[in-house]
Amino acid sequence: MNKYIFLIVFSMATALVVAQESKYYFGISYGKSFPIGDFAADDITNSDAGFAESGNKLDVYMGSVLSERVIFTLTFRYQNFDTDIDELVKSLEVTNQGIILNGNSDAWKIHSLLAGIEYKLNIGRKFSLYPRIGLGLMLVSNPEFSITDTDENTATGVNRSSETGFGLGYEFGIGLKRDLGKNFCLMPTFTFSGGFVTISDVDTSVDNRSITSNYQPKIITFNLGLSLAYKF
Repeated sequence: MNKYIFLIVFSMATALVVAQESKYYFGISYGKSFPIGDFAADDITNSDAGFAESGNKLDVYMGSVLSERVIFTLTFRYQNFDTDIDELVKSLEVTNQGIILNGNSDAWKIHSLLAGIEYKLNIGRKFSLYPRIGLGLMLVSNPEFSITDTDENTATGVNRSSETGFGLGYEFGIGLKRDLGKNFCLMPTFTFSGGFVTISDVDTSVDNRSITSNYQPKIITFNLGLSLAYKF
């Protein structure tokens, strides 16, 4: 938790001085993404549980100044989230007493391309905020996971395939800015993001009985990171 607090404090500290806008900027940001709500849930009784753990995000972005206060933004974002199915394994062991299960799971992989607008809001002489919103395409791959009995002579187990689906992505939040000389600036953002995605033909098998269905994960994340941009 201390490293996440450091990221927030450092990012806010870098935004104490705001200088004159250039017409364009291009940058890169790396940081953390935290799953929220059902996306982070690991309750077996929750059919929307995503089992997602805190992950990483990488943004490549650009901006174009449309007016004194309005800026057009375009962001490509990659996020990945490891998954934890330990609670699911324990629940199945309780239901099927006398067996020992092994669980393995891959990671969520999310790609987003978001176009948006941010608005420059001056707070005092040396501080500005940039409320922002974006919409665009989202490409999501759900994690494959398997839960198998350590006794190879039994058929007890759960497996789900990994598939990829398209949908609508969004984000909203706050950006900050501090200039570093004439051409470089720090531009951290604190945003919520998510999407509405349908992943088709996901195969789920329970004790060798297979079902193929569409999966609509409820993806919501909070994102923060350190960012460096070049102005021109």
